[in-house]
Amino acid sequence: MNESEVADVLRKYLEERILDASDVEIELDTPLLEWGILNSLTTTRLVGFIREQFGIEIPVEEMVGGNFKDLLSISRLVVGLGVE
Repeated sequence: MNESEVADVLRKYLEERILDASDVEIELDTPLLEWGILNSLTTTRLVGFIREQFGIEIPVEEMVGGNFKDLLSISRLVVGLGVE
């Protein structure tokens, strides 16, 4: 999978499971942390989804704000960790 495909899967998850059908549209550069879409609880849920969906374990040292600031950053992280 490439970054765009990963971003599409993550966008759908966030819109369906985190935002619960709110009117917020998530783009690649939507500031997820800044807007409060991701916080400690929702980030933990997202990391669990990434593990189940992509078979990727995110190392503790990669659990930094810069890797979760927007969809593009998260997608790059997932692809960089070896999603197939």
